[in-house]
Amino acid sequence: MNLKHVEAFYWLCQLGTYQRVADRLLVTQPAISSRVRALEDFLRTDLVDRSQSRFALTERGQEMAILAERMLDLKARMVGGDSATSESERIRIAAVSLMLKTWMPGLLARLEDLWPGLPVDVVSASDHQLTRYLPTAEIDVAFLSNVAPRVQLPRHFTVNYAVRWIASASLVGKEGQMLTEADLASLPLLHYPRTSPLFSLTAGLDRSPTAVSHSANSLGTLIWMLQEGMGIAAIPAIAVAEDIATGRLVVLPTEIVPRVLKVRCVYANLPKRDLVSDLLEAAFESARDIEMQHPEWCTVSEGE
Repeated sequence: MNLKHVEAFYWLCQLGTYQRVADRLLVTQPAISSRVRALEDFLRTDLVDRSQSRFALTERGQEMAILAERMLDLKARMVGGDSATSESERIRIAAVSLMLKTWMPGLLARLEDLWPGLPVDVVSASDHQLTRYLPTAEIDVAFLSNVAPRVQLPRHFTVNYAVRWIASASLVGKEGQMLTEADLASLPLLHYPRTSPLFSLTAGLDRSPTAVSHSANSLGTLIWMLQEGMGIAAIPAIAVAEDIATGRLVVLPTEIVPRVLKVRCVYANLPKRDLVSDLLEAAFESARDIEMQHPEWCTVSEGE
């Protein structure tokens, strides 16, 4: 066994395919496969569960994944000296903006209690933009919306956000009649880009080619446009709960209730299994706090 075997196995745990590891380490795919096999031969056990259709580790493989990261971390420290800062000494989280606006503050507070002073890097963008991080192992956990988990996770839960048609009270008034799909189509429309899971709600409206519409690629921008009375939008109501409570924005009564937006952890850095397990437990508790504060707009379900 040598460190190249350990390195190949570590990156396989991170990236999930031999070809991605080969591309990262600038070698051939057969070379990566050979290195992983050599490590398994040395340990006299299977680390990769090849009976599964998708990449999965055996129980021994999960143990070795943690040890592999520690070995590579020790190597980095030896080469870089005592002052070197290891990538394992920080937490990297990718999250959709809705999570930042709701239960991320509570999660960060819990992480500070768990690991005082440990740096936390947060990357926030759309689902479409964040998915590029998944095959590159640049993060430790990723929370996306309406995306299935990519790896075996130590903790499964889903945060379900109620999506509603929202508008400024100045645009439609505080009290309104039940709106049909045709009524919605006649109003100025605010919507996400086509890559958003919520785009289909607005794309399905039968609108005139000359109807007014505006697009925004961030939740914060859409909320500002709503507050300015520029149109109506289908968004998670919890994102504007304060404005709804004060009457600045209103939930439009509609014949068809929009869908639920689901946010869940879809990726985890398995070699950091202990850290990830604690992080996901803290995330679950933070999400439950938001559910208790806004039960009409948010629910948390376990095991999904």
